[in-house]
Amino acid sequence: MGFPIKLIEDNSLKATADGFELNARLLWYRSLPLSCVELINLSIDGEAIDPQAICLGVNDSLYQLNELDELVNQIWFVQDSARLVVKKPGLVFRGETYTIEAEIVLRAPYIMIGSDKYLTMPTQYAVNQVAG
Repeated sequence: MGFPIKLIEDNSLKATADGFELNARLLWYRSLPLSCVELINLSIDGEAIDPQAICLGVNDSLYQLNELDELVNQIWFVQDSARLVVKKPGLVFRGETYTIEAEIVLRAPYIMIGSDKYLTMPTQYAVNQVAG
């Protein structure tokens, strides 16, 4: 039986005035602090998005990816979607279809697999969506 939740939520791609956003789901059985997000990569129609243009939103707050290491008290709850907000105007337009490729690597802070090394879970996902 496969995991019923997809990394990128269906029909979540939205064009915005200064770029686009979409919803991501936590593909792990437990909620995790944002400090456990090791990596987020996104591309739209094969164009890689600069990580500095990506923000991760949970609990009504947005964070730059380079801030995540310090956010041990901000939790991405397994029941909640996170917003991936991209500041890159002119790339996504409402009503157009795009191929979204996403990669997220999470660290399980309670599963040690070596000296100062913890289990990491990489997830890659690609989907076509029409921007809302």
